[in-house]
Amino acid sequence: MAAIADSSVLVAAFHVKDSLHEQGVAALADTQKPVLVPDYVAIETAGVLALRAHDEIAKEFIRILLEGGDLQLLRLPYDHFYNTAAYFSETKLRLSFVDCSLVVLSRDCDILTFDKVLAKAIQVEK
Repeated sequence: MAAIADSSVLVAAFHVKDSLHEQGVAALADTQKPVLVPDYVAIETAGVLALRAHDEIAKEFIRILLEGGDLQLLRLPYDHFYNTAAYFSETKLRLSFVDCSLVVLSRDCDILTFDKVLAKAIQVEK
């Protein structure tokens, strides 16, 4: 089954001062390649890296993602937005729209995340 990375893992892996940096690097290293990064997650990750780390780290993340090696961009189809919107509208959990997108994707893929609320939502979904 394909693995999809959440921004919590990606930020940790790319930001050396993140408290979960080693775990983020290990999570990506220990996962079957390629690790998929949905477009929503790529946007979120680049934004967080630019704020918490540095613009150059965010740009490096995007450069690596666009190379299509171990990390590959996953362009989501139009209907995924509607499925995510439905889940977002119905859930009682406090999840961002991006996290709701990952819950919907978890129906078909493994999700790598350090976010406990997201992990719980994924467990409930399965």
